[in-house]
Amino acid sequence: MTVIRWAGFEGENRAVHPKLLAESLGTLSRNQKPGRGDLRPWKAPLNAATAPAGRKTIYRMGRDTNVHYWLSWTGRVHVARISDATDTTERTAYTGDGVPKWTNTTMALASAPYPTSSRPLGLPVPSSAPLITVGVAPEPEIEGTPPTMETVSYCYTWVNDMGWESAPSPPSALVERDVTAVVTVGGFGTVPSGNHQVGKVRVYRTQTGSDQFMFLREVAYGTSSTTDDNRATGETLASLTWQPPPSDLKCLTAMWNGMLAGISGNSVRFCEAYVPYAWPVEYDVIPPNAKPVALGVFGQSLLVLTDGRPLLVSGSGPDSVDQQMLDIPQSCVAPDSVVSMGTGVAWASDDGLCFYGSGGAKIITAGLLTREDWQALKPSSVIGQMYEGLYLGSYDDGSGRKGFFIDPGNPKGVFFLDTGYTAMHLDEFRDQLFVLDGDNIKQWDAGAAMTVKARSKVYRQTKPTNFACAEVVADGYPVTFRLYADGELKHTQTVADAEPFRLPSGYRAMNFQLEVEGTHAIQAVLMGQSMAELATA
Repeated sequence: MTVIRWAGFEGENRAVHPKLLAESLGTLSRNQKPGRGDLRPWKAPLNAATAPAGRKTIYRMGRDTNVHYWLSWTGRVHVARISDATDTTERTAYTGDGVPKWTNTTMALASAPYPTSSRPLGLPVPSSAPLITVGVAPEPEIEGTPPTMETVSYCYTWVNDMGWESAPSPPSALVERDVTAVVTVGGFGTVPSGNHQVGKVRVYRTQTGSDQFMFLREVAYGTSSTTDDNRATGETLASLTWQPPPSDLKCLTAMWNGMLAGISGNSVRFCEAYVPYAWPVEYDVIPPNAKPVALGVFGQSLLVLTDGRPLLVSGSGPDSVDQQMLDIPQSCVAPDSVVSMGTGVAWASDDGLCFYGSGGAKIITAGLLTREDWQALKPSSVIGQMYEGLYLGSYDDGSGRKGFFIDPGNPKGVFFLDTGYTAMHLDEFRDQLFVLDGDNIKQWDAGAAMTVKARSKVYRQTKPTNFACAEVVADGYPVTFRLYADGELKHTQTVADAEPFRLPSGYRAMNFQLEVEGTHAIQAVLMGQSMAELATA
């Protein structure tokens, strides 16, 4: 008779009948670390820090140091570091905590809990036009010389201590003046309350025959008025369309070429490249027949997940993006499930865990979990993160949070966890995953070995039989071995070493399953009719 040899350990499959599974697949996998071909336990997460109670988002600041400063929030917050080659303070933007904000190591890390303070991401726009008074032109040096007249308009902007410049005020009424006359420009308005740190006012003027505003001069904020003495103008106003980010902006996502994206209402919004506080309305993308709910990035592509079909956005800059509706009718039912994984983006739909990358779209869990199996996990509760190329999902099926790992590139099986987490953060700089367990922030796979547990496929025999002995090949012992026959638990044994051991007699069965549990890596489990069979297996 053929010896049953269970090895490979490629995870759990609930979609295929247990009798039809491949030899390496099983009907149960708990706390198993994939990738080595054996049944290897994850290490338990190790305490790294403590967060205030009730947090749902964690983020490690101090990326440029070896010190862990943990920013945390009670809501779902999306964080993106601002792209600036001159920045030495880790300027960081985030949405989901009121209006869009930014902070840095000076503001955020002044005192716990972090972030200590922040500033609005964006500058308010002046609401009042400048007041213009045209002076009297001096007498011409040569009597009878006709005046040179021009028709111009003025506007102004606010500039903060970072050099950020607001969108312009409404333009003044057109005024006609003699070019030798001095024009007084005032009425610069008052900056609304808030930590905007505006320190300067920039004044701009058009020229006859043009509606472009050109730089005229800069004065300190609080100056009541300044003059246009017909000096040469400078550069064109760059911030003409630079509106601050909308107050409801969410899902802040870092893109390529210094761009940020977010969702506001039914629109996907984009900032000006390398100008994180400027969000021109004309860059908006509105998915057809769908509402955007989450964003993901891979390469130079932004995947817009919606309550309908996904939308793919690509382009080198915010003013030149292309849009493509994907032919995969899979909406996103859990915005927190979306994970940008380098080669593509994964998200939870009603039908399963989906993935889109350069190879196209697929449902990763198809063939591994039935739709009913997936629905039992409550996909709307899924929180996602990436670790070592694997997708880690945390879900709440009504009995507390649990988790699962799956390989999007080679989804042979699902690797379930006994425990899930309310928040997760991947520190890409150190390739470390951190999870929030209650109020404790823990580093994943850093402590003592978890208890790994797996159950094999159903091995159906050609006739009723009884197996006499078994053997467990492992890196260490003890290992708990269990034998199921025709669905009933027939034997449990604590295996102390690599020697074969006897199994009980007194019954015959057609269907057999093996189960092992322990804290050591297991390479194989064998079961035969005799010790001699095992010796030659």
